[in-house]
This record gives sequence, C-alpha cells and structure tokens, in this order.
Amino acid sequence: MLENNAENKAVFSRIGKRWRESIDKVKEYDVREDEQAIDTEFIPSFLFSLEYQKAQELKRRLLEKYKGVLLEEAIQGERLKTGEGSCYHIENQEKININIINPEKAKEKILSNLKLIYGIGRATEYFLKKEGYRTIEDLRQHPRFGLESIRFLQTINDNRSEVINWIGRWFPKSHPLMLCASGLWKKEDFIILDIETMGFFSRPIILLGVAQVSANHISTHQYFLENIKEEVAALRGFLSHINKNNVFLTFNGRTFDIPYIEERLAYYRMKGELGNPHFDILHFSRRAWRKELPNCRLTTLEKYLFGIEREDDVPSALVPEFYETYLRSKNIGPLIPIIEHNQQDLITLANIFSRLHKEWQ
Repeated sequence: MLENNAENKAVFSRIGKRWRESIDKVKEYDVREDEQAIDTEFIPSFLFSLEYQKAQELKRRLLEKYKGVLLEEAIQGERLKTGEGSCYHIENQEKININIINPEKAKEKILSNLKLIYGIGRATEYFLKKEGYRTIEDLRQHPRFGLESIRFLQTINDNRSEVINWIGRWFPKSHPLMLCASGLWKKEDFIILDIETMGFFSRPIILLGVAQVSANHISTHQYFLENIKEEVAALRGFLSHINKNNVFLTFNGRTFDIPYIEERLAYYRMKGELGNPHFDILHFSRRAWRKELPNCRLTTLEKYLFGIEREDDVPSALVPEFYETYLRSKNIGPLIPIIEHNQQDLITLANIFSRLHKEWQ
C-alpha cells in the first residue's frame, strides 16, 4: 500500500513537472510582419515585427539606464503593509474632465424606450407612441402592458443594478442604452480597473491598478509586486477600494480582469465580492468606432481619439517577459514602462468613457 502511494506521488510529480514545462514553453504572443487590420477578441496576443523590435531595444536601454537604481528612487511610492505581507503602493493624481449623462437625463432616456417592456417591438412601439404613450410611465394604465411597466418603474427607482440586467435581456451589451444606464450612478461611484499579469494559466497578477474620479481629478492607485510573494498584499490593497455601491469600468474586464482577480482570490482563499455592476468599454468602443479604426486596441483608440502616441511603452503581450527580466536581473529598468503603461491605461479608460457619452448623447 505504501509502495503504491509512493509510486502515485512520483507519477503526479512527473505529470506536474511536465505540465509546468509545457506552460513555460507556451508563446503567449505572435510576432506579425504586416500591420494588417486586426481586432482582438480576448487580450492583445500579437505584436507587429517593428513593435517587437522597438520593445526589445527599449528593454536593453532601460537595463542600462537603471542599473543599480532602487525602485523607490525611480518611482515615488511607499510600502503598503498588511497582515499577509507588503507590496509597493504608488498613488498619483491629475486633472481630468469627465462628462457623463446625469441621472435624471439617463432615467428619462431609458423610460422613453418602450421596447424594454415584454411584448413591445419596434412596430408596436411606433403605434403606441402615436397613441400618446411616449414613455414607460405613460403605460402604467395600459390594459396589456401596465403591470410590466409598473414593475420596471419600481426597478429603476429601487434597484439600479437590476436595470442593467433588464436592458441586457432586450439589447446587446454594446448598445447605447446600456451606456446610458451608467448615468444612473455618480462618477465618484466608478472604480476604473486594469491589471497586469504574468500571462495565462493562473499565473500571478503583478500589478493591480485602480482609479477613481472626484470633481475634476482622477486618483490612481497601483499595487505592485516587487516579488511574487507580495500578491496577497496587493490583492488586499485592491479590495480596500471596493464597496457594494461601486461600479466597475474596464476594458475587456468582464472577460479578463475580473475573472482573473476572482481566480487569484480563490487561490489564496481570500474573500472578495466582485459582482458589482460592470461597464466594459471594449464593447461600446467596437460599436462606436470599429468601422473607422484599424483595430480597437486601447492604444489605437487613444491615438485616434486623443492624438496620444506613447513613447517607450511596453506592449501588453510583453509585460510578462519584461517582469521576468526584472526578476532574473534584479534591475528595475523593465518595471518602469509596466507601471507607466498601467497608469496610462486607467486614464485613457476614463477619457474613452467620457467620449462615448459625448458621442451617444
């Protein structure tokens, strides 16, 4: 019996070792020669040849520039200490002008769409409006649609989160009415989120970025791992920003960031409720600009919408490679563009959100 157990352990050990070796060999990006129009369905997993070459040259220059320099000397921050350890916390604030539809106007636009009521399609809505039923409120006394209209009115008054689900039953997640629903919250309620990871296959998160807007400022908080053991502390720092009243604003975060964070929390058996309402800017951006732009990568949107071209930026696909270079060399050079890239992503997300509201109002 003991011999069988020992043999089983040896077998599982070999399987685990081979599995890890196979994962380490996985190439998580492709280098492409021609800059054809490509749109990503998950996260940026390709690089143009020139983009790859520039990144490798950037890494070489950074290793030379930051040789012997400490992280706190290059990027101002502080050690965040928790009961589970510590991580490096970077906080910044800058001016920003974010315009989103106000709650009253958002409610007005939503209630004017009669198709949110079961049984009402485009043709029925047309005839109902000709009869004087201009809003869902007008339908309260309607013999067929009255009860459902009353139920929706109770929902929009008492449960904003459920309004998103209700709209989602009748319209795609990229529909302008779904973006309009974001106006039911104040801009201070939004948690703008972006993470950087070591890749796929349940690898660690190396940087969690969070931003919040207040008045005409945006505050960014970044929780960075100087080594992999600091992931729990970084997750704890991230969770300190989240409460039940928050709304998530991400770029492909519904598919990637949030599930990834949930998986890492489960790995460490940490509690964290991330079921907050969620507006994913990627879906809206595709609907708004897909036909006008070569692709809907965040940096492409940033370039065409705001005229911003990043200098010395690390492509998302190369973040794991840059971080691994830091771990091997103990040179902080490759970390600098990762941190700057993440912070710029947060600010660009806020600006795209504002632009979408302007375009679709």
